[in-house]
Formats: sequence, structure tokens, C-alpha cells
Amino acid sequence: MDEISELEAPPREEAIAMRSFAPCPALAPLVRCLEVVEARAPATRVLFPEPGLVLGFRYRGRSTILGEAGGQPIPDHVVTGIRATVRRMHTAGDSGIVVAKLGDGGALPFLRGSPHRLFGRWEPLDRQLDPGALRTLSARLREATGDGERVALVERFLLDQRGPAAPDPLALEAARALRAAHGALRIADLARGLHVSLDALEKRFRRTIGASPKQLASLLRLRCALEGHRPGAPLGPLALASGYCDQSHFVRALRRTAGEPPGAFLGRADRC
Repeated sequence: MDEISELEAPPREEAIAMRSFAPCPALAPLVRCLEVVEARAPATRVLFPEPGLVLGFRYRGRSTILGEAGGQPIPDHVVTGIRATVRRMHTAGDSGIVVAKLGDGGALPFLRGSPHRLFGRWEPLDRQLDPGALRTLSARLREATGDGERVALVERFLLDQRGPAAPDPLALEAARALRAAHGALRIADLARGLHVSLDALEKRFRRTIGASPKQLASLLRLRCALEGHRPGAPLGPLALASGYCDQSHFVRALRRTAGEPPGAFLGRADRC
């Protein structure tokens, strides 16, 4: 296994510590990054949607998705699809998980069927991967003594579990174009540029990426705006710079995703 390179500075002493690592070269085409997330104390966070599927491997503690119907425990091994709205998660103190954030088409070698069926939902990973291998991984993760060892264990597991499924090249090209434009690209123009019908593009994109082109574009554009936001700065210029036609357009998009207006969501200390 190649040496793991850490992407972020050492964590601050907070309730939740997140440390990000680049994947090994063999996994780089499938995995955007790996994160070790540890909760020193109980914490509740508002999680903004990821623009890709996520695999989670918990080695201690527990987490619960909070909603109107109460809490829903998250399995120790879980795959989460792309979603269109935020979710609230409570993590118990002394918890730890290794997360693999998958790249475009990166879910195909690990899933049975199209990743689009997981849009807006999650399911136990043992429905997709060998349960015995997952139990062995859990035991080894608990015994590991540091981040590097845990990340290496998850990388080896993924390399051993990956299947032969390959992504659709056209869908990958479309996703690259959307990411390069931070989502500010008309889907009809994208289809014309790829010399394919809009209907064909959407079907092929969903099967490979796990969302429609419009859904991914919306997430990318919102993430661009959130990353560009500075406390106290006006929203109008931010909206235009992020590809929205005006401030109202941005406000509506964020409210649909976050469930609250920008003033409330952007001021949250518990969002991530």
C-alpha cells in the first residue's frame, strides 16, 4: 500500500474531528477522498448533501438520523446515495468511522444494480458486499492504533471487494463538464455538446452517477455558493457568481435543500 498523504491540517479540539486523506493510486479513479471522523463528545450536525455516494465503516460508537418520526439508527457499515436535502445526524460520544467518498461512477464496482436506486436513501452495506469480510474489517478497525492504519485497512478492503463494472464514458464526460462549471451549465446545452438526446443523457447519467444531471448540477451550484459565502457579505453578488440568475433564485434553491432561508442556514455553527 502506498504511503497515505493527509490533505488537511491537524484537527482542532472540537466535539467532532474530521481528517481527510487522499486515496491510494489504485483507488483514485473510484474514490475522491477518505475521511476519519471521530466524536469526542455527543454532537448533532446538519449535513449538507454530498455530490456523490458515500461508504461508511464505523469502528466504535453509534449515529442516528434525526427526523420528525424520531431517530433512525445508522448501521455500522452503510452506503448512502446522493440526496437533494440536508439531514440531521446525532453521533454518540467516543464514536469513530472511516468514510469513503466515491467519485463519479465510483460506486459501480461495489454495488449490485444502478446507484440511482439509492438516491435520497441509504442501506446497510452488507446487502452489497460480503458480510463476512465486513465483520473481519470491523474487528481490524477496532484493533487499529491510528488513522493511517484504519485508512489502509479500508483501502485494502475496497480493492479486494471491487467488481468489474465500469462507468459509462459519456456519463463521466458529462459529470466532468458539470463539475468544471460548478453546476452552472444548462443540461440541454450539455446534451447537445455530447451529441446525444436529453432523454438518453439523463438515463445514462443516472445509471452511472446516481442522480440526474439536473440534480447533480443543483448540488454543485449550491456547494459553490456555500464555499464562496463570507459572513456579512451580501447574497446578490454571491448568487450571480455561483451561476444563479438572481438572489431570489439562490434563496429558493437553498430553502428547498436546507429547509430554511439562507439567513438561518448560513449562520448555523452545526452545519457541515
